[in-house]
Amino acid sequence: MFREYTKALFKRVDARQLMQFKPPTLPQRIYTKTLNVDNVHYASFCQEVDWPANEHAHPLYLQMLSLPLQMQCLLDKQSPFPLLGLIHAANKVFVLEHCNLSEPFECRVRFHDVRPHSRGWEVDVMLEALQSGNLVYRAISSYLVKVKAVHVAPLGPKTDLNDECSLEDRAPIAEINASANTGRRYAKLSGDYNPIHLSAISAKAFGFKQPIAHGMWTLSRAVSAFVSHQEDRQSITVKEVNCRFKKPVFLPNDIHIQQHCKTATSVLLDVTDSDDGLVHLSASVTFNQE
Repeated sequence: MFREYTKALFKRVDARQLMQFKPPTLPQRIYTKTLNVDNVHYASFCQEVDWPANEHAHPLYLQMLSLPLQMQCLLDKQSPFPLLGLIHAANKVFVLEHCNLSEPFECRVRFHDVRPHSRGWEVDVMLEALQSGNLVYRAISSYLVKVKAVHVAPLGPKTDLNDECSLEDRAPIAEINASANTGRRYAKLSGDYNPIHLSAISAKAFGFKQPIAHGMWTLSRAVSAFVSHQEDRQSITVKEVNCRFKKPVFLPNDIHIQQHCKTATSVLLDVTDSDDGLVHLSASVTFNQE
């Protein structure tokens, strides 16, 4: 995706739309592409995120595979949002039907929603994937566009995925060493060569003291850790993932995956630092046990 990042450097943005009180107008274009899964690439992804042998695909793989299409959407000439500087804030993934990796996916990506945020605007980009005309997968990525303007939503009471759940039952399920080259490895798989992930020099150019791990890498590792921790890991089906990114994972680093509030069909996951004091992301996962 070097071409997309090059376009992002020279993209002109009409900042006036971001400064108005009303939400900016979202482009209506739908970007489409037929994606075929390469088995070698999928195996490399599974190895990178430690996905156990399972009859179902990793629930975040298709989201990663469609990233170039999502970047084309964000680079739409009528989009008022700058690609460089966007903060990946949240992700929602819905596995609606079994995804057959041996069959092509018809992917459609478009802007979905925009709403005020205390620091600017939060905009959603939605991916829908179909197989044989049936909708099998939907993913919504939310990005924060930081703007100082009169429209911003006031800071409300902090809410979290685990507000109604005690942290006392939080139990560690994995310890992961995120090495210094994690960002470069995942960039090779995903095509996401955002400079903030690659090296200390390129990350500092964008205001980070060290390179940071891709949020989707961290989330993928967390989901893998949960599935690997289950006795029926070979047949468990992840149906929904709802994640909020909180603090970046600077590289290199040691992180812990914690689970709590587990039921027969859902669980809450936290990714914390090695002292369990800083939460990098929180996610809820809905699953079926066969």
